[in-house]
Amino acid sequence: MEDFTPEQIDEIAAAYADMARSLNEFQVHHWPEFTHEQQLDLNAYQNSLLNRAQDILTRTTRPAFTNADQMAIRIRQATNKAKISLLQLDNLPIALNVGAITVALASYAAHANSRGIEIALRELDELVGY
Repeated sequence: MEDFTPEQIDEIAAAYADMARSLNEFQVHHWPEFTHEQQLDLNAYQNSLLNRAQDILTRTTRPAFTNADQMAIRIRQATNKAKISLLQLDNLPIALNVGAITVALASYAAHANSRGIEIALRELDELVGY
């Protein structure tokens, strides 16, 4: 099993923070369209992604994978694709699902849950063509 390199950790943390920022921008742009509950969900997604970024940067979590290089690339690519998709989406339920699945991906990555990561990647692919 391999740990992520410091560079991979920095890149993944940056991808999570960028995704949280993109969720915030989507939220602001579509503010009047969201219900109060949806606003709270988006806030929770943003906080969760920022917490995962902080956890990985401070080494609170130390995920190890059989092929850490490939896994780091896939996590970053999926997170970036999700972030970019928010710029193109006007469908609120899909945007909420993109946020939720990205949070799930970050959680699975933190726990080195390869099966969960594969499921999240597949679901993101179905939503945004990852």
